[in-house]
Amino acid sequence: MPAPDLTTWLLLAGTALLGSIVAGVTGFGTGLILLPILAWALGIRAVVPVMTVTMLIGNSARIWWNRGEIDSAAVKRFLLGAIPATVLGALLYVGASTTWLGRVIGVFLLASVPLRRWLATSSFKMRLEHFPVLGAAIGFLSALVVTTGPMMTPFFLAYGLRRGGYLATDAMCTLGMHLARGVVLARYSLLTWETVTIGGVLGATMFLGAWIGRRLLDRMSERAFVTAIEALLIVMGLHFLLVSR
Repeated sequence: MPAPDLTTWLLLAGTALLGSIVAGVTGFGTGLILLPILAWALGIRAVVPVMTVTMLIGNSARIWWNRGEIDSAAVKRFLLGAIPATVLGALLYVGASTTWLGRVIGVFLLASVPLRRWLATSSFKMRLEHFPVLGAAIGFLSALVVTTGPMMTPFFLAYGLRRGGYLATDAMCTLGMHLARGVVLARYSLLTWETVTIGGVLGATMFLGAWIGRRLLDRMSERAFVTAIEALLIVMGLHFLLVSR
């Protein structure tokens, strides 16, 4: 993995700050914004290890700023399915080729847009007993593409979570998946001191972004952010499918 120069550090830190502000308002967006920049700067193989550390800190920040609104019942059931599935997906990631990973990420990003819209307009009612199944599906995908926020969001909203409760519960579930993935990556020496350092610096930047996002939560239009994220999903998805990295 190439060591970042000063310009790359500034670009990564600025992107992490922007992404964490967006996630502080909408509940997702950090990984989607940061993922292609990390792939360009460090290579696709380094994306999951670095983002695992970064998102651990970033989600801890969102939990802290919304700590009084966590739905613990939903978190426990989600992680019941998510943790073993994340471990399985991470084991698959270890042996996957970078070309295959890039294509998986591209398809996932493009599919997130119609799936989110369909769930938002359907009559589906999310219940507690559905969370282990959702956790297993999201956990497996998370091990391969890291950022599964757009796919989690419509299910959490269908359950009835809103604003601070949604942000905190989503962050707790995501934190559990990152911890499970981190254990596997460390076991296979993909979580190195270099990736931990880069992820730690970006994660510290995201703590500030999460605080700013929380302050903006009651003042800004969520619809505008979701529209922007959908545009980013399409552009990034096409990039990973069409550009070899």
